[in-house]
Formats: sequence, structure tokens, C-alpha cells
Amino acid sequence: MSLATENFIPETPFGMVLEADNGDSLFDLDKNELQKLILDESFIILRGFEALSNEKMCDFARQFGELLKWDFGYVLELQLKQNPQNHIFSEGRVELHWDGAFASVEPRFNFFQCLDGSAETGGGETTFLNTVKFLDSLPQDSLDMIKDIVISYQADKKAHYGGSIETPLVSKHPVTGKLRMQFIEPFNEDNADVNPVVTAIKGFEDEQNDRLLKQIIDWCYQSRYFYDHRWQKGDYVMVDNNALLHGRRRFQGTGLTRSLKRIHII
Repeated sequence: MSLATENFIPETPFGMVLEADNGDSLFDLDKNELQKLILDESFIILRGFEALSNEKMCDFARQFGELLKWDFGYVLELQLKQNPQNHIFSEGRVELHWDGAFASVEPRFNFFQCLDGSAETGGGETTFLNTVKFLDSLPQDSLDMIKDIVISYQADKKAHYGGSIETPLVSKHPVTGKLRMQFIEPFNEDNADVNPVVTAIKGFEDEQNDRLLKQIIDWCYQSRYFYDHRWQKGDYVMVDNNALLHGRRRFQGTGLTRSLKRIHII
């Protein structure tokens, strides 16, 4: 990793920034060292590297594994749209979730390129929760309350998102073996009319179900391992999808131009 300068992200409890020396290419980085950093830190910003076309992004991502192909292809263009089928293209808040929950296979890593960021007051920050550190920080009685529950999720299939699954809330990270949490946050008022997710804890009555789900949500947003990421034009980000949940703050104002590209690595 000699062609980049490593720094921890200021005022955040996890993650790292790798800054290029003299506008180097991502292909100059040692992929084995970078993959180890992703697994160790869960969230890596790659800053100052040359821009890549969709084809070159895919070539770089394939160094880490096979790519997940969606109906739209390998590269998702994340931009605001009018009357979207999927609320990730809306101006509203996006609930905490992990990617590929309803897919045939879950991605190991998410790879982003930021083409344009929002204004300082524009909202739209991507929210991240490091669930490994989150679970490790929970009091034992709180962990005991949730470690064995199983949750079902159902959402109408719209665009590339939706389906029906049942999964443990807490399980082992498939690579590190550490406890991690997979959770799709319910009760998102900004997604009530587009493609809301119906969430139910197996064996719980409605009132008990809603009370515990709201408690989990409160713990997530109050955790010191929750991070609001403001995108910077030209940045790349690599995320351990097995360790982190992510969502998005509501956009504010008008004329917002945030534009991202995303690839899933399986």
C-alpha cells in the first residue's frame, strides 16, 4: 500500500482514508492488503485517485471477486429521480439495511464512486452502522434480548428491490467469525408509499414486536458506532456489507446533484 497515505477518518469510531500520491490509479494498490483493510476497518475511503469508467470500475472490482449482476447490469447509477419505483432514488430518508437482502446471493463488498456530492447543507448523507462493534458494545442483558430472534421481511418487488425472506438478527460474519447484525429498519415514514418493508419478529405478538423493533432502532441511531458520511466528489468507498448496515438521511433543499455509482462484489 506504499502508493497511498493511510489515515483514520477524523471523529469517527471506524473506517480509514487512503489518499493517493500524485493522482495514482486504484490499480496500483495491492488488492490483498486493501481487502485485509476492508475486513479490518469495514469502511475505506479511497481519495485522490483517477476517475474510472464503468468498464474500468468493473475491472478493478473483479480483483476482489465475482460481480453481482442485476437487471440493470453491474453498475447502479444512484441519482435522484421523479416518481421513482425504488425509494433509494427519492429525496426521502432511506432506512438502515444491508444490500442484497432479497437477492439470490448477498454481496461481500459494496464499491462506490462519487461523481458529484451534495451541497454542505443538502442532506443526503449515507448513514453507516458498524454492527460488529455495535453488538460488542451492547450490555449483556441487551444482547441476550436480541441474539436469538429471527425476523421476516416482506416488500413488494419494485425495480430491483423486494421479495420475502426470514433471517436471524444476529449471526456470525462469514469471514471473521465475529458477531454481526443483519437488520432492515421498519417504520420509515419516507418509504410508506413507495416500497415499504413489512417486518415481523418470529413468535412475537404485534405490540411486543413493535416495541422491540423500535428499541433496536433506537440503539442503532444512538450507537457511537453510527456514522453519517458526506460524499466528496472523486472519492471511492469500499464497504464490508457483511459488517455494516447503511441508509441515508433525507435530502434538503432543491437543485441537488449528488451522483454515485455502485458495484456489488460477491
